[in-house]
Amino acid sequence: MHFLNPSAFYLAALIPIVALLHFLKLRRQRHVVPSVMLWLQAIEDMKANVPFQRLRNSLLLFLQTLFLIIVIATVARPALRQPGFLRGQSVLIIDNSASMQSTELGKSRLDAAKAEALKLIERLHPGGQMMIIDTSHPPRHIRQAFTADKEKLRRAVEKLPAQHTSPELRAIFDSLQLYANTPNTQIFFISDNFEDVPASASHIDKIRVGERGDNVGIVQFSVTHELNEYQVLVGVQNFGNAEKTVQIWLEFEEGNSFDDETIVLAAGETQSLVFPFSDEGIDGQVISARLVEDDLALDNVASAILHPPSKLRVLLVSDRKQTLLTHMLKAIPNVELLQIQTEDYHGLTDRDILIFDQFVPEPLPDGNVIFLNPADGLPFMSAQKNEQPIRVIDQKQVDSVMSGISLIDLRVKESLSVELPIWGISLVETTGAPLIWLGRQGDQKVVVFAFDPFDLRISQFALSIPAAPILMSQCLEWLGSGTDAIQPTVVKVGDPVKIRLDHPDQVDRVTVQLPGGTRLDLVERTSPIIFAETTQIGVYTVFVDEQQFGRFAVNLLNPQASNLSPPQLEQEAVSTARPEIEQKQPDEQEVNREVWGYVAFFALLLLAVEWWVYHRNL
Repeated sequence: MHFLNPSAFYLAALIPIVALLHFLKLRRQRHVVPSVMLWLQAIEDMKANVPFQRLRNSLLLFLQTLFLIIVIATVARPALRQPGFLRGQSVLIIDNSASMQSTELGKSRLDAAKAEALKLIERLHPGGQMMIIDTSHPPRHIRQAFTADKEKLRRAVEKLPAQHTSPELRAIFDSLQLYANTPNTQIFFISDNFEDVPASASHIDKIRVGERGDNVGIVQFSVTHELNEYQVLVGVQNFGNAEKTVQIWLEFEEGNSFDDETIVLAAGETQSLVFPFSDEGIDGQVISARLVEDDLALDNVASAILHPPSKLRVLLVSDRKQTLLTHMLKAIPNVELLQIQTEDYHGLTDRDILIFDQFVPEPLPDGNVIFLNPADGLPFMSAQKNEQPIRVIDQKQVDSVMSGISLIDLRVKESLSVELPIWGISLVETTGAPLIWLGRQGDQKVVVFAFDPFDLRISQFALSIPAAPILMSQCLEWLGSGTDAIQPTVVKVGDPVKIRLDHPDQVDRVTVQLPGGTRLDLVERTSPIIFAETTQIGVYTVFVDEQQFGRFAVNLLNPQASNLSPPQLEQEAVSTARPEIEQKQPDEQEVNREVWGYVAFFALLLLAVEWWVYHRNL
């Protein structure tokens, strides 16, 4: 409470006057007599009395002084500060991302955000309008368009679903330019983390919910298959400020745990563990890594579908024997190789990868291709023969194709001087021109060797062990990725999944069952189908014409979402019960509610009590 007219307290100087009047007042008892003639002398004595006497305890003095104080307070105009009405247009953004699922004192941060949103709705002026937005990717983020109906706004807030994705703040704040079409539009953002708010979004009211959280989460998870064995890599990070003892266990989808490990994590530390196990009889099952429950449950589990690598059907089109190349390809476990002559190639093939040795078909196929020494060039690459020796001077890591490979100082006697298309990326650079490059044009992937890599008269590339076989294997892996029916089968929340149908024109219905059991019908019938509704962690099942087609797993694996104590909370102690509101707009400033009327009414009651006391001679 404060006073709008504090100068009225100067009237407090009247309080001593009330006390002075009680000093001067003599208290006598009244007596009724038949005549005053006998009392004339008493009247003379009264005039001679000393006016100042010792002040006795007096209830009237207390009541009169209190009455005067209350009257002075009334004149000073006491008032209470209260939030004002939200006038005009208001946009309310509620963060419903993964970190908002954290629970504190039995209540999630999202529930706390909804409570703050309902308070703002109550402040909406009858002539104002409000829009409700969450942090999903536009345009799915609008939960309620501008309306003055508070009931609709309340329902939109109460039905706001929890998402497991990261907030799309930049896209959301960019889209606000379409909605905040007046300069006085007020924008409120309720969240537990404002670290990624774009710098352009400076004129907003930020309402923070959530305190420091204690969390340990899975931040890395992958499954590989080699030599009849699966290997599960699990990375765990401690986001708290104290050392933690963490137990990690693996289980199949039936809930049967078959391996576990206990580690000690210092504050902020990350550790990775590898769990190997046999692949016998477990293909197609779901494997999960789990941690003990804590403030955030979403990052305590990560899952994958166990699938051995699918066979890559490779077609080699060459008029040469190519012994070294065929031996390399056949040594790759998941490669199924077929070689034909150039005259036998007619364009149509069901092979996943095509290798053309010194041959360029017309027209080019649509599949993924490796070109070996295309001397006449390609439709997207001009080439000239270079008979001068060259040497490899640099190589680049692109999509892990060059991982673990070194071709530095490899000498090549004859090569092609090529000019790369705009989408081409050089892998191996020489003193002359790019020697090996790759690129992606639409859905087609291309790898080009601008020399004859398996002619020992030209270079020693084929004898570079292990560089040559590793490079060929990793080129095939890069070209073959995405050829599975569902690719990839393990993704992070929000990442898309491709569903490939062999004969999409013969399919009547494609549905995806979400982790909660809800099914989504996919309208698209082209192949591949891009499924982007991966907003919940768990296992998704794809059905084609009511038959199970395949499964894929979605995991959080997001250190930023798992960090329940973002940097700004290290510097600011903010309570969920009293959220901080920053950068108030003029229309949203607090207003003064005067309460002097209540004080004046109390003064009148006190005056009635004083009158009663006076006439009762108390």
